[in-house]
Amino acid sequence: MKHIFISAIILLNIVTGIHAQRWNSERHHLGFGIGASGFLGDLGGADKVGTQDFRDFDFAAIRPSFQIGYRYLLLEDLAFSAQLTYGFISGNDKHTDEPFRNNRNAHFRSPVFEFAPTFQWFFLSSFVDRARYRRITRVSSPLVFNYSAYLFVGVSGFYFNPQGYFESADYINWGRGNIDAGDLPADGWYNLRPLRTEGQEFFDTRNKYSRFSLSIPFGIGAVWRINRDVAVGIELSLRKTFTDYIDDVSKTYVDPRIYHQMFEDPAKIALAEYFANPTNNSLNDAVTAPGQQRGSPYDTDNFLFSFVSVYYRIAPSGRRAYRFPRYR
Repeated sequence: MKHIFISAIILLNIVTGIHAQRWNSERHHLGFGIGASGFLGDLGGADKVGTQDFRDFDFAAIRPSFQIGYRYLLLEDLAFSAQLTYGFISGNDKHTDEPFRNNRNAHFRSPVFEFAPTFQWFFLSSFVDRARYRRITRVSSPLVFNYSAYLFVGVSGFYFNPQGYFESADYINWGRGNIDAGDLPADGWYNLRPLRTEGQEFFDTRNKYSRFSLSIPFGIGAVWRINRDVAVGIELSLRKTFTDYIDDVSKTYVDPRIYHQMFEDPAKIALAEYFANPTNNSLNDAVTAPGQQRGSPYDTDNFLFSFVSVYYRIAPSGRRAYRFPRYR
């Protein structure tokens, strides 16, 4: 009976993963991820009045993103991580059938460069040493696997630069432009911030926004160990930002005639007139008249990332290779 009891304790120790682990020699990990990004802001969204949360997510606006990161285990259940991320986010009112948003007809795209230090708490894990399990039980079970799940939160700094696509034919057909066709800029993508599409710096109450901002990244992830040095993971996160101008839209429409006072270059005037109010006129003109709502200044823009990543354990110098950590 004594031997049976001891054997049961050993098996339980293996199956539940509660055994000694040299986690403090396995603290450093390098990760590479590829995934997708999405936008939650004024432009685009669902077929209803904008909410700037997950209920308003526009799947048609998903764009690619890439990430490289470093993870350092502070404790078995706690890690510090830092990621560099590059991606694109976008929004387009043509994707929604909500009348006022579709009538606004605005769009944007923006690159995002982000540095995000976070803390990760591993709240769930299953770790089983396959070799020891087979030696003791003499069986190989598909149920013997290794995974960890974690929550994370941090503070990030990021750069964005909203751009819009100018089509000269649309400007000419628009019927309200004051620039001759020969002075129009070429069709293509243009940076929106220099155009001051909401009258920034023309009105004392509106300053130019910064293309650098902060956010609070938070989310959930999971990691599966492949072998002693490699693991794969998935992660979903939201960036709660402190700016409402990622899409270059926040407040009210302005009179396009102000751009003849703000700029001298006819091409720049045409761009500003066009992007300040690119309505498709599906509703009456009063909807986009100066002073009418263009965006919502009461909610900041948000964006999200989802990644599939590969993690490599960085072996300590001069030490033999240890297993990829179990985190709990």
